[in-house]
Amino acid sequence: MFYLLSKWIKNVKFKTSAVVPSILVCFILVFSVTGFVFANYNTKQIESSEPWNPITKDPIGTPHGLFPGRVVWVWNPDATEDDLDGYWWKKENNNQEVIEQMLSDGLQNLMGSDNDSTSWDLLFKHFNEIHGYGNIGYQPGEKIAIKINMNNNWNLYGSTYTSKDNERDANPYVVKALLRNLINNVGIAQEDITVYDASRKIGNWFYNRVYYKEYPADTLEIEFENVNFVDSTGGASGRQKVEASNEKIYFAHESNVIRTLPTCVVESKYIINMPLLKRHPINQGVTLSGKNFFGTWIEPVVDIHDYHTSAFTYGNPAPQTELFAHEHIGGKTILYFGDGTFATKIDHRTIDKFQMYPFNNDWTNSLFLSEDPVAIDSVMYDFLHAEGTNPVEESQYYLHQSAEPPLDTYDPENDGEYLSESLGVHEHWDTTFDIFSPDRYAGPTNEGIDYVGIGEEYANPAIIFSNPAEKTLYLFGTKLTKFPITLIIGGIQVESKVNGLFTDVDKVEFYLDGKLKYTAEKEPFTWHWIKPGIFKHTIQIKAYYNEINSLSANMTVWKFL
Repeated sequence: MFYLLSKWIKNVKFKTSAVVPSILVCFILVFSVTGFVFANYNTKQIESSEPWNPITKDPIGTPHGLFPGRVVWVWNPDATEDDLDGYWWKKENNNQEVIEQMLSDGLQNLMGSDNDSTSWDLLFKHFNEIHGYGNIGYQPGEKIAIKINMNNNWNLYGSTYTSKDNERDANPYVVKALLRNLINNVGIAQEDITVYDASRKIGNWFYNRVYYKEYPADTLEIEFENVNFVDSTGGASGRQKVEASNEKIYFAHESNVIRTLPTCVVESKYIINMPLLKRHPINQGVTLSGKNFFGTWIEPVVDIHDYHTSAFTYGNPAPQTELFAHEHIGGKTILYFGDGTFATKIDHRTIDKFQMYPFNNDWTNSLFLSEDPVAIDSVMYDFLHAEGTNPVEESQYYLHQSAEPPLDTYDPENDGEYLSESLGVHEHWDTTFDIFSPDRYAGPTNEGIDYVGIGEEYANPAIIFSNPAEKTLYLFGTKLTKFPITLIIGGIQVESKVNGLFTDVDKVEFYLDGKLKYTAEKEPFTWHWIKPGIFKHTIQIKAYYNEINSLSANMTVWKFL
């Protein structure tokens, strides 16, 4: 590489003495700071598998819910800021008002109602009726537990003003929206609500932004003084240490694993499961509603990883199925509420923008709601798969197990009564239909997923850069890792994609610092940028259609060689 650098310096037709030191400093910095990342990234690439194409609209299992199999996807690009100011969880990067409206829209569409109070009443009544409690709504004094995902908050609480890194955990503004809705529209007393993750800490970065009406603020006003926050250690103000109950979950794995449920779960009548739209590094899997329940026992989560991995073999039992089936876990879950405000694409930590329509290289800005655990995980999986994040086929086998559980396999309470009924409906969508169309799934007529998409009014066609990606480091065309800037060393293929345009593209033009460099008149719309460049540049892509209309996008990059 340094030979190529010296060769280029000899051949450029301008004075290099002023810029060579900067180039060398850049190379030293890149290789010293990110050398370990190169190795990790390459390992991930070697381990990656070819994407698979699922069979579409072929539902299995039995749809659950007042509207059986209904999954509501709510999208609003104003929920978060496109260009983040610091960490994703800062208040300036999240629009509390928009998120609350999204939850309201989701609830009403889930329950076929025109207001939140009626929606909750229908939800509680349906839950109570199918559980044999009668056609009654929520009763004062009944406890509700909310399972959040704090998987990356291992050992950190942080002081009042320090927090954590940019890794993806529960969004405090989505949790705040849920708490406000439960308290204001259902009338649940704060002391009867528990927000918990039994396996991780609930850090100050999250707690303060939920506990106070607004945080940070010149004058802090407490909003949820009596809500219970339960985590693994109870090592910070306002957080209680998880306590063991006498109830267990018995897993079907050959090692006969038994785990202890916490009292906050056992004593609650209702549970709300709040998964995140995330990938997971274990065997290129996903971490959705099923895996979010892994923080619902006292003992370490890692002890279940062997069982989790064995479920990647088709036909093997899956721990997620037992969690959905257990009378104190999935059996108490009144709502599955997926937080897709910021999704991850390669792991369970790193947030990333989605290129697919309608996101168009923006954060996913989504919420998902369902009474059916299998259906909501099927839909969230399909979003990850359609984006090309490449979760493997094996990672959704637990949905097959849950939709059609094999006989005499699952007895999570160890009471001799094996699971024999479907826990929900599983299918994959048909991407030839618009992403907002209910026809993406088989629908209620064919006993499939009843899919409701909200937010089409915000959708627009766009041209985006499919390569390079923002804030990414490239070495001679190879994508290496996330980086503070878009840094390109050597040549690169600039690739564009047109989203949401239901007509032919006439041509795509590629500009460098305002000068036209290449015109592509048919797909793939790409330009190979091989000429040396130095320092900061602006690349622009423009798509023309219907002879007079156009779309454009710009990206600032730094390039060497």
